[in-house]
This record gives sequence, structure tokens and C-alpha cells, in this order.
Amino acid sequence: MDVKRIARRRIEKLLEMALQGGDRSRRYVELALKIARRNRVRIPRKYRIFCKRCFSVLIPGKTLTVRVRKGRIVKVCRVCGRVRRIPYGVERIYKRSRRA
Repeated sequence: MDVKRIARRRIEKLLEMALQGGDRSRRYVELALKIARRNRVRIPRKYRIFCKRCFSVLIPGKTLTVRVRKGRIVKVCRVCGRVRRIPYGVERIYKRSRRA
């Protein structure tokens, strides 16, 4: 089998186990990222649900606060306090069309 295919399967399995919660969820995320870096494999988009600073799984209402403010979505990790702002609406569409 292809090494990258094995790495992807292992990453998906680890992140699924992390989603189930428990004491070891952070460790599973760390291991998945380590495997991804070592084998140069991207984390699938549907599994990008962890904080980049503390590696905790982000569950809205439990470990994540989501707010909508003036043309952007604000996500705050409740474990470490990391803030992520994601623009949306007319402003974002304008920026995209301007680059092209």
C-alpha cells in the first residue's frame, strides 16, 4: 500500500477517536498532526475541528464560543482563549473578485 494512503487512514481514525471526547482527545489530535507533517499529508477539511494552539477538539457551546459581529464570525477557544475571526458577506466577495 501507498504510505500516504496509510497515513491518511491513520489520521482519520485518530481524529474520529478525538471527536468522541475523553481524556486523550488532545493527544490524538497531536499524533494526527505529527503523522500529517511527517508524511506531508493534509488534514481532511471535515476534521479541522481543533484549536491550533492547545489542540483541544472544538465543540460549539462546550469548548468553543461562536459569535457573529460586524461582517465576521468570531470563534473563541474556551480552553486557551485563542480568537479566530472569519470575514463573511459583501466585503469578502469583493476581495475575492478583486484578486482574480
